[in-house]
Amino acid sequence: MRSLYFGHTQSAERFQGLLLALDLLIIGFFVVSQFIQDLPWFWIVDAAIAAFLAIDLFARLFALGSFKRWLKYPITWVDIIVLATFVFPAFLANWGFLRILRLWGVVQSERFWNVLARGRFDDTHVEDLTKSVVTLVTFIFLSAGLTQALFIGEHPKLNNFVDAIYFVVTSLTTTGYGDITIDSAFGRLFSVGLMLTGISLFFSIAQKVFAAPQKIVACSSCGLDRHDPDAQFCKLCGDRLTSPLRGRARKARGGRQSPSLAKGG
Repeated sequence: MRSLYFGHTQSAERFQGLLLALDLLIIGFFVVSQFIQDLPWFWIVDAAIAAFLAIDLFARLFALGSFKRWLKYPITWVDIIVLATFVFPAFLANWGFLRILRLWGVVQSERFWNVLARGRFDDTHVEDLTKSVVTLVTFIFLSAGLTQALFIGEHPKLNNFVDAIYFVVTSLTTTGYGDITIDSAFGRLFSVGLMLTGISLFFSIAQKVFAAPQKIVACSSCGLDRHDPDAQFCKLCGDRLTSPLRGRARKARGGRQSPSLAKGG
């Protein structure tokens, strides 16, 4: 099991690629679930996804061999939260939007970058930019879900998830059309938080888009991991940089622990 989840053999590559494809399908289902939950087959797919997440969680626990190590990884906590929305629908019916956290968890996982294009984008500018964009998308969906759960009905035009997304995006971009407003004191504080966070996230993405690509190699002495593409020495401490093996090239390491396992799979 450990070899399948964290190894670099051909069988492991196929297994991890299958898991990644299933993860992306599940995330797509989560995104559209707000609009199709009245269809008759919705709950069948919902139950199947819950079963898959439970099996995947316990399989990773078995592969890691340690409950403490299993709990160290963010994807474990994300899956536990998502699974809770399936197991306790009566209590968490309005909090199903938390399932979008799985998008963030998958993109943050090392497995995603090892499998994607056979590790070509692992530890690159593309990975940095993708993580920033996904963080923004995840934040928008989480904020829209919170808006729906906390403020639904407080304004005549705030009646569903689409209205909540519209309110969040206009707040994040500081467009401020004013057609949907939350006039309570808590609502106004919530809107201020959205605007401040939105400015920060958009600025972070713009900075990564327009900044010159940098080589992502952690210096063994000081830990600085951003350097010019042609840098041979660390610009902070001056030590020589040693380029790490990335993606599928790591499988050439014999008898050493997989970096994917060390970084959380």
